[in-house]
Amino acid sequence: MDTQRISHLLAEQKLELSIIREELDRARAEVERLEAKHFETMEMVQKLEALRSPVRRMPLEVMTKVFEQCVQDEESQEPDPLRGPLLLCQVCSAWRDLMFSLPYLWRSLKVGFPSATPNWENVMQSRIMSMHVWTSRAKALPISLILQHSSNSPITWGALMSLDKEILTLGCRIKELCLRFSPLALSSLLTFTQSPLPHLQRLELHNSNPLPSSDNPPPLFLHDAPNLRSLSIAWGSLDTTEFCVPWGQLTQLSLQYDASPHWNSVHNDYLVALRECPNLKCCSIGIGITILHTDTDMVVPVTLPNLESMKVRLFCQTLYTHQFFDALHAPKLRTFEFQNASLAMGSFASQTEPLSFISRSAETLENLSFDTINISDVNMLSCLSQLHRLKHLRFLPGPLQLNHNLVDSLVLSRAPRGSPICPRLKSLSLKCSKGVSTDRVTELVESRCNASPKLEEFCLQIAAFDYGQDSRDKTIVELRERLNQCVEGGLQLHLMKAKPTG
Repeated sequence: MDTQRISHLLAEQKLELSIIREELDRARAEVERLEAKHFETMEMVQKLEALRSPVRRMPLEVMTKVFEQCVQDEESQEPDPLRGPLLLCQVCSAWRDLMFSLPYLWRSLKVGFPSATPNWENVMQSRIMSMHVWTSRAKALPISLILQHSSNSPITWGALMSLDKEILTLGCRIKELCLRFSPLALSSLLTFTQSPLPHLQRLELHNSNPLPSSDNPPPLFLHDAPNLRSLSIAWGSLDTTEFCVPWGQLTQLSLQYDASPHWNSVHNDYLVALRECPNLKCCSIGIGITILHTDTDMVVPVTLPNLESMKVRLFCQTLYTHQFFDALHAPKLRTFEFQNASLAMGSFASQTEPLSFISRSAETLENLSFDTINISDVNMLSCLSQLHRLKHLRFLPGPLQLNHNLVDSLVLSRAPRGSPICPRLKSLSLKCSKGVSTDRVTELVESRCNASPKLEEFCLQIAAFDYGQDSRDKTIVELRERLNQCVEGGLQLHLMKAKPTG
């Protein structure tokens, strides 16, 4: 084949190749066009299918209620993309727009700080920026803030000053504020108390330091908080006589202090503050070593005419405990809880201090709880015999005084005619040793379940304080079998081993 022939064939093939490339380009363009049309059609199909979804057809008012419930179900709202409300904002643009249009869903915020970091200033700037964005979505609504740092690792002064400034800026909008920091950090975060707090209703200042510390924040001065109703203070030594607080406005008050074997925390006479709180409905206090500014023989009685709930934690036995309960009157008291919170194992020998206070509230008291409290059978029965309206009784003594005799005395069939003890009980929680008679427990529960009103819940903790054979599991199995008929009748039954500490 000569050279001329080869050149002619080569030109033909190149022409054919050019035609094929043009056809491929046209085909590729057509494929791209069809793919784009396919994508657009699929997008339209998905939108139309979404419009058929029941959620899309749900009225806006209903969706708003659903979102509100989702946010309220969260224990605390944190700037976490895996929790509401930020999680709801990630579903679609319509949901995000709806969430941003509902400022009341952004009224609550909890911000935690790391236990340790090499650069507190950067961390604080990031947290403050999150607070800015979050609170801006709440528009001008009052907000609730929980700020906490649970470690003993100190936050730098500069970072605390930035946070203090932010709290001060938000002060005019804060409705509820909870600060949980070390005492030294708390001391740097109280500038907001000097400014007007027109919306503040609830304030908590708690020591979060897990290690012993004798440091204390300065006395609390609230210069302008006309709507404050709830105050909770928990730090080391506590002297409320130097506080400037609108006590008369409060309906809830909690005064706790941190007892420790490393130092002697003290608190002042709580009666001084309570005397200025005529509107209190709920009160919680911790009693320990007390600073008394007055002669114990000159104590003036204190009446809290609206008090309905009283919780007392006892850290040590002092004469002040008697003085406190002897002076206090609560004619509308419905709930009383008394707990031994001492660091020593077990309980004190005798703790009858609150019995006179309970007796004075016998006509209204419905709920009574003793935790690791030792009271003799005679004193306890004398008190209970006056509580004809009592519905819930929880009596968990320490190892020095288990309530076996109380089991017998609470059996309705054994009570003298016309004078049963606590005839309206609906809930009963007791603690006995492993030697308690299953016959006596069964008789107690059956007599209460057959009464009117009948017992709805029974809890028995079985303790063991010797080194003999532990037969508690056998006792629990036997009691479950014997009380099965009561359970089938609606009784909630809880049988368990008591903790070794008693």
